Amino acid sequence: MMAPGHQVVGFTFGVGAVMWVPYAEVSASQPFPTMLFFTFVLVGALLPDIDTPSSKLGQKFWRGLVILLGVALLGYIFAPSYLNVYHDELKVFILMLLPVIGMMRGHRQITHSVLFLLILVLYSWLIEAWFDIPWFYLSGLIVGVVSHLFADCLTKRGIPLAYPFSKKRTRFFVTFRTGSTVEKVLVYILIAGNIWFLTDQLF
Repeated sequence: MMAPGHQVVGFTFGVGAVMWVPYAEVSASQPFPTMLFFTFVLVGALLPDIDTPSSKLGQKFWRGLVILLGVALLGYIFAPSYLNVYHDELKVFILMLLPVIGMMRGHRQITHSVLFLLILVLYSWLIEAWFDIPWFYLSGLIVGVVSHLFADCLTKRGIPLAYPFSKKRTRFFVTFRTGSTVEKVLVYILIAGNIWFLTDQLF
């Protein structure tokens, strides 16, 4: 599925989580937490495609990583004492980043598997514990990733949910080609459904 489709499906999953999951205590009177939750959802909806440098999120990730490493190198050369102040934080960041970089071995492999989802849950738990970010927001990231895997199971190519233990691709009985007219129609239907549902709930 294309990036816009993934974000629409992700938004739909996010709406479902906000409306029906008990811990999602948000409402129209709390716009900022709701908007932040959906920001995490939309990022998560694109996150599995981080293994593709040509994807929207992949481009930003690799460009940002190169810039970050360049800044770190300049800091190491010209201001090593400044880096020492954040030595522990940098060590944690690098340790968390290395497994992610190790996953980038090809499109629709480990980042489209249950293992990636479990690793993301573990990372989210660590981030919540270390940086005191509410689980509610991090759960939005997980909801977005789940929506991405669900959407790609609708495509003819499918995804290897059991990777790296099995490369067999999982797909639903009814599938469509990525970028096809069927996908576009489905996206428009979801957009209309979301607008109708939210309008009915809020007004």
